[in-house]
Amino acid sequence: MITWVPRPPRDEFDGLIWLPRLIDKGRRSLLRRDGGETVMNGYLFGDNDFIDAQVLKFLRTEGDALADQLAMCADDDAVARDVIARSGRTFDERRAFSVALDRRLFGFNVIEADEGRMQPGPGRDALAFFYNRIMMPIVYVVFRRAEIKREREPKRVDDRARTSQVQSSFEVRDPKQP
Repeated sequence: MITWVPRPPRDEFDGLIWLPRLIDKGRRSLLRRDGGETVMNGYLFGDNDFIDAQVLKFLRTEGDALADQLAMCADDDAVARDVIARSGRTFDERRAFSVALDRRLFGFNVIEADEGRMQPGPGRDALAFFYNRIMMPIVYVVFRRAEIKREREPKRVDDRARTSQVQSSFEVRDPKQP
């Protein structure tokens, strides 16, 4: 039973589809249960997710950098604006990337079927079956291996600099100050 789903794949921010969904998944990845495990409900986030990785590469950033921004700023729109601004991508580039991504992934029909956004019927059932029983078991094995490897790697020296850079991009206000 799905208890949480991110925004639909075609939701966009300033001409870029998937970005609102990526932000939802990034925020969710920051949450942990008492035992320390994530509450992603089977969703993948960041550089180890096939589509997230394409969007992050297009935006010239990484999943960890986005997660750092999300941890420091509660305003999704501000984070999206900052990530887009840092990428240097124009509106036309974002629009063209979005159109190409939508075409490459067949309009996200498999995801829409899995998340219950398609009309009920045999087509939706077949797509959801393919996604959950054939495609995702393979993806999860690969993802788990990549996550274990990533967690074992020591933090890079530039991680501290990246966090410092992210912090400086958001104004930190004292709520008591006007």
